[in-house]
Amino acid sequence: MRALGIEFASSQMTYVLVERATDGQLTAVGANRLSLGDTRSSEVLRAFQSAVQTLFNDMAPDLVAIKEKPEKGTMQAGAAALKMEGIVLANASCRVKFVSGARINKCDNAASSLNAYHQPAFKAAASALADE
Repeated sequence: MRALGIEFASSQMTYVLVERATDGQLTAVGANRLSLGDTRSSEVLRAFQSAVQTLFNDMAPDLVAIKEKPEKGTMQAGAAALKMEGIVLANASCRVKFVSGARINKCDNAASSLNAYHQPAFKAAASALADE
């Protein structure tokens, strides 16, 4: 099974594709970032949507796991994060699961081959795969 873990931070979408082998071993298959430059430009939003569609087509995940961001409070998601999340939800061709930040912080899984900024997306995918 393949899960695409996603974290939104500012105007960046960090993602990691995690594959679970039959023995339960988790492997990071691919990782990168997408950026949303201008949240008020329809051309930029369409380009981001096209990049997300290409990502889903290339990665072919069975599940998308998104690190949950609060909509209210001091740690609330910004406009760019909410727009990116909406585009991901609208274009996902598989099931989407939200994973809380507390659950991600408790996750022991980590991929030493990934940068530190990829770890929350990896842990979102690992947490979602643990439920399957």
